[in-house]
Amino acid sequence: MSFSAEQSSWWRTWATHHRVAAAVLAGLVATHLATVFGFWLGGVGMMRLDWNTSQGWVFIPFGTPLQKFLVGGLSHYVDGVVFAVLFACALHPALRWGNTVRGNLAKGLLFGTLLACVGISFMTPFVFAPARGLHPGFLSWGFGWKYMTGVFLWHWVYGAHLGLIYSPAEAAE
Repeated sequence: MSFSAEQSSWWRTWATHHRVAAAVLAGLVATHLATVFGFWLGGVGMMRLDWNTSQGWVFIPFGTPLQKFLVGGLSHYVDGVVFAVLFACALHPALRWGNTVRGNLAKGLLFGTLLACVGISFMTPFVFAPARGLHPGFLSWGFGWKYMTGVFLWHWVYGAHLGLIYSPAEAAE
């Protein structure tokens, strides 16, 4: 069964007329799918990415593992939604690529790439790792290629779903 342009047009029309709501929904779905993907990475020989617990270490370093996971998870999902709204309001309209399905997907993937670069160059070495007493060094190289690759794959999953769900149509459509 294929998915035709006509079948996706109702969603794209809705996203065009409800951009903030579409961005919030896209942020929730993209964050959830990427979060699950991060856990699965450990099953295929990559480093398991648990952003929920990592953020919990930052906010409540002396909490129980469950408290870290829950508080970190809440902040992680809020971050995912806030970044989705930022994407919809600032980056998406600034990129002059067409608002086609492919164009919106490319915009989401670019945004995911930018977030991955921020992750390995700033967030991991200066926020997440030091909260656990770790020091991965420049661009998180101390955690190895599997970690760095996983961070990019994770953010591409987020960006792909963000771009596919937050997919407003061209004005003429």
